[in-house]
Amino acid sequence: MRYFLPFVVMLSALPAAALQAATPAGVTVGVTGGSLGAGPELSYALNRRFAVRASAAFIGVSGHGNVSDFRYDGNLHFSNFGGTVDWHPFAGDFRLSAGARVTSEDRVRIHGTPTGPQTYGGITFSPAEAGTLSGEIRTASVSPVATLGYAHTTRSGFMFGLDGGVMFHSHPRVENIETTGQLATNPAARDELDRQVRRLEDKVRDFPYYPVLQLSLGYRF
Repeated sequence: MRYFLPFVVMLSALPAAALQAATPAGVTVGVTGGSLGAGPELSYALNRRFAVRASAAFIGVSGHGNVSDFRYDGNLHFSNFGGTVDWHPFAGDFRLSAGARVTSEDRVRIHGTPTGPQTYGGITFSPAEAGTLSGEIRTASVSPVATLGYAHTTRSGFMFGLDGGVMFHSHPRVENIETTGQLATNPAARDELDRQVRRLEDKVRDFPYYPVLQLSLGYRF
């Protein structure tokens, strides 16, 4: 919650008159797409300076990379939802936003295969015999989000918005490890398995922040 402290201080410093800005409330229905995924978005303008916004986002992306002598194929699956409070400090299109997203279903499913022969207990095995390593990279269940952006949320009709910022999803962790071949049955391969898991964790744990860049399109009623 410490990430929200600057926003709390910022909002508490606003004059009371700003909260009573005389602009009719409005509902905007639309869609959003970007690094969090794509899905529906709904916002409600309280007045010229404040609005609340909620959205759900879904995305699937595949990729690959090498860690030590293993090649990993990964499938990123995002299925998250959440909301923000939007502050328009100049009663215009520029906005600062803070909120949170439920990210318990976000994960990267990984599948690793050796790139060459592996030696366990003094015996060398081919990559097929050595076996594979599969698992998931997970983050926090709830992740704070802070962005700044531009949107026509104080006008009637067509709405265009763009937001950029960061999501604090904590240090990623490797879970649900599954193995095949010698990695699953050979006690001598246990040390190599443990090393691979530690290498994976070392690769991902230094990325507690996820970049946010979202485009929004909608219509305000």
